[in-house]
Amino acid sequence: MFHDQYRVESARCCGRDYGESGMYLVTVCTKDRRHWFGEVMSERMILNPVGMIVVEEILRTPFLRNNVVIESWIVMPNHVHVIVEIVPRETMDAVETHCQCVSSDITKLIPFFRRKQGSLGAIVCRIKSDATKRIWAAGYSDFRWQPRFYDSILRTDRSVDNVRSYIGMNPIMWDRDRNNSEDQETH
Repeated sequence: MFHDQYRVESARCCGRDYGESGMYLVTVCTKDRRHWFGEVMSERMILNPVGMIVVEEILRTPFLRNNVVIESWIVMPNHVHVIVEIVPRETMDAVETHCQCVSSDITKLIPFFRRKQGSLGAIVCRIKSDATKRIWAAGYSDFRWQPRFYDSILRTDRSVDNVRSYIGMNPIMWDRDRNNSEDQETH
């Protein structure tokens, strides 16, 4: 405990600089895995307007950060998978920048996190924050992400190919996934 609050251990790989070049699988879920982004019908993902906002923010990312390539992605009803490639950028310096992040709980708006410029955390923070602002502005003020995200470092071409396949198979495997029960609330 620190200041009467439990400290949550980082899910990041100890000793890894998440601003260095590499490929990462990132998975971000909605709070309580609520179905916000559309539905899977006939093994195809059908996006609703909220899902389209998330897609637009994912696709906007390389234009905002010239050291990022969005390699593959899919938006599912309650989560997003993205392969993010961070590429070398000669002009990138190690200066920390402010990234305005929107907490998954409106009562706990966290105005600023210090994140290393170009790091995976800053990239994901920006996607989640910008998407959330637009979703709220569209009238869905009860939308929330889970507070954290899952990442996996993709070290080999084979692991990248496996993840690409996994991403592509997500709609087909949707009905078989125990985390995607039909009793989830849909928007």
